[in-house]
Amino acid sequence: MRHKSDKLNNSIILITVLFMLTAMFLPGIHTAIAPWVVLLSVFVVGIPHGAIDHIMAAELFGLNQTLKDHLLFYTSYLLIMLLVAALWYFVPIAGMALFLIISIYHFGQADMEDFMVRRSGNWIWHTGRGILIIGLIIFVEPEITYPIMAQAMQIDLLQFESWMPNPVITSGLIIIGYILLSLFGYFQNRFHSVTDFAYDSLLLTGLLIITGPLVGFAIYFALWHSAGHIREMREFFESNKKSLSLYEFYKKATPFTLVSIFGLALLIAINNAFELQEQFLSLMFILISVLTLPHMFIVDKMYAVKEKG
Repeated sequence: MRHKSDKLNNSIILITVLFMLTAMFLPGIHTAIAPWVVLLSVFVVGIPHGAIDHIMAAELFGLNQTLKDHLLFYTSYLLIMLLVAALWYFVPIAGMALFLIISIYHFGQADMEDFMVRRSGNWIWHTGRGILIIGLIIFVEPEITYPIMAQAMQIDLLQFESWMPNPVITSGLIIIGYILLSLFGYFQNRFHSVTDFAYDSLLLTGLLIITGPLVGFAIYFALWHSAGHIREMREFFESNKKSLSLYEFYKKATPFTLVSIFGLALLIAINNAFELQEQFLSLMFILISVLTLPHMFIVDKMYAVKEKG
């Protein structure tokens, strides 16, 4: 597993196996709880993990607690969010393309950070991991993901389906490509522990295939990705001789988390007003994409500082 904490790794294994067993033997319950699992993962762990970006930016860029520096950060951060939101509004197909690209980059980079020896060219394996995650989420159960994507892009579902390749063949090619890339990395001595990487990859692939796109995304996003970032942020503060306990993390993350919850409430109000209940998941993923790009810049800077250190 990618996390340094055995407690966190064991929790991920236990929860993953539990949801996989539920999907296999209690499919009715699994289907009923899937949307709620997504909501909990996003708003209990996912959103808070990016809600201290203003504090991370102060550490990474040497910002002072002055009005000028606060305005510089918040203006830049909000401007990026507004640009992404505008792209979704005016050119939703381009918004989806950007979302998929940054998700592949961001998820792949974060996942492979602890597995790989720091050498040039690691972006190839970062990209391969990101494609595995996003590709399986999209293609394993297209009857679930295609309508969400078509709604987000504001295009006809049948037209969208005609654009897409065969989902079974595509899923198989993604897995085969990931295995071949992993073997190449093994012969290149790119991994700290091939066993840990192989076990993590197998468990993650099983999760995404067996539990489907909603629960698979939720468990990955909350435990593999967000929980990992929270740990890395806490380690970064400790390396700078500053304390950031889990309680302090959530305390500092509360203001931006509440803003995100307000955004969710606004989406619900819009849904109710315009009778767009079926579009709720697509709107929520648009909200995630708006928050992801500025957060990605902060994380990228954190990894660059860690590498120099």
